[in-house]
Amino acid sequence: MVIDDQYDIVYVVRRHLEKWGHAVDTFVNPLIALRAFKENPDRYSIVITDIRMPEMSGVVLAKKMQEIKPNTKIIIMTAFELYASDLMHSLPAIENDDVLRKPIKIDQVCATVKKHLKDS
Repeated sequence: MVIDDQYDIVYVVRRHLEKWGHAVDTFVNPLIALRAFKENPDRYSIVITDIRMPEMSGVVLAKKMQEIKPNTKIIIMTAFELYASDLMHSLPAIENDDVLRKPIKIDQVCATVKKHLKDS
């Protein structure tokens, strides 16, 4: 699952992950993404989300998803200077390489997804 309020970002990430053979659902609205997750949490093993979005932040969204399915892997995308240590207080499952800086490098996104799929 990829969530970002910028359509171009979800489009590019989806397109590249699908080239790598991954099934990807994309959302530009975090509330709709949360609803889809609630309806079928086992469909999603990895969630890639932006931090700042209208209606709900990526951190709040990730917390809600982890309450539903605690082993959900979360990857954060952000244009802001955030550090994994700051996010670890809010989301203990976040590791340093799970915070991707915008503008994103698509090979970094794919490598991070691959790492999480290999670990699960």
